[in-house]
Amino acid sequence: MCFLLQKNGCSSATSLVKRYIKIRVKKITEFLRIPKSRIGALIGKRGETKKRLEKELDCKITVSESGEVDYSSRDPMNQLKLGSIIKAIGRGFTCDEALVLLDDDYVLNVINLKEYALKSEKKLMRYKSRLIGTGGKSRKIIEELSGATVVVSGKTISVIGKYDDADTAKEAIFMLIDGATHRKVRIFLERRSRAKRSMQAG
Repeated sequence: MCFLLQKNGCSSATSLVKRYIKIRVKKITEFLRIPKSRIGALIGKRGETKKRLEKELDCKITVSESGEVDYSSRDPMNQLKLGSIIKAIGRGFTCDEALVLLDDDYVLNVINLKEYALKSEKKLMRYKSRLIGTGGKSRKIIEELSGATVVVSGKTISVIGKYDDADTAKEAIFMLIDGATHRKVRIFLERRSRAKRSMQAG
């Protein structure tokens, strides 16, 4: 991004000479670490995903073999969005799912299950099992009735959606973590879904 400012002007009968100072806005560089298993997803086949992000956000992305990601943009808003998109892909979302974060109406929320499992692997596995459900049923129900996208990966569960939809999905997730039955969570989600449709019908 560049700005051209007029410094001085001098005119004659035949010409008008203007001198300008060019001010270049420096790129902002930040760092993130993603799991090694997600490096391929961020780069994409033949680098297509990385190139797509760089084109969409007018930025530069560098990914190391250890999973450290350097990213920079001259646009502060693009920089913020890029950080969320990289984090989302690192947490298991596809590039297409993550790119909705370009829209200001969408948000990414990452819930660290370790904080609730309190270093107990048994609790962690139980939480993941409840959140995913048989054949992924619980996760699918949360997605269908909230309108958000949910990914369970490693020791985290992440949500992308419009703010209200993401909040509904998060509340359902916390209900399951706190021990609510799947039936109770479904009733809650259906009630929220009906309220949302009623508001949209206006």
